[in-house]
Amino acid sequence: MRKTRVIGSRSMRVVSILLLSLSSAAAAERYVRATVGEDGQLRIATAAGRTIEPIKETDQVRFAKPEIAPGGGAVGWLAEYANCCTSYPIALKLMIRSGDRVRAFAGNGLPIWQWGFQSGGSQFAFHQETVHGGLGVHYELRDVASGRLIARYDPAVGADNQVLPSQNVPAWVAELSTRVAGQDRGWD
Repeated sequence: MRKTRVIGSRSMRVVSILLLSLSSAAAAERYVRATVGEDGQLRIATAAGRTIEPIKETDQVRFAKPEIAPGGGAVGWLAEYANCCTSYPIALKLMIRSGDRVRAFAGNGLPIWQWGFQSGGSQFAFHQETVHGGLGVHYELRDVASGRLIARYDPAVGADNQVLPSQNVPAWVAELSTRVAGQDRGWD
């Protein structure tokens, strides 16, 4: 006859607390460095000494523009893909890792040219538009923890589909735009 061990309620509480503390530790992971090596691999270092090497998505050719949120609670990067009409790959997704969860953001589907953490690292914003011509300009502001869309901004354009000057630009868009030296949109 086979004996079965029954775990009592006290043992179950201990196991539950242990599992909860392990999942909290993963969620509280602090990122300290993110770099793309000569081999094209993104490497993310944690404060605990762990190295994370994300796997490229299908058809992704390289990683670009990694950034760590202030405080180290999240890290993000652009996923670049080959493009038929340019001699260089274009970023079509922004990947945000917080704890052990990675979320992908594609906005309106156009290339992502700028991105960055805001509000002390609790939010991130990104800017999209066509490859040439500055058409389809689009911005999104999102929450890091949930990925929820907080705000979007699609500036008004003229008859030539170019962004009109002197618009009331949201502060979070202006903050993102000023992060890139030499950026000139005509309405910044």
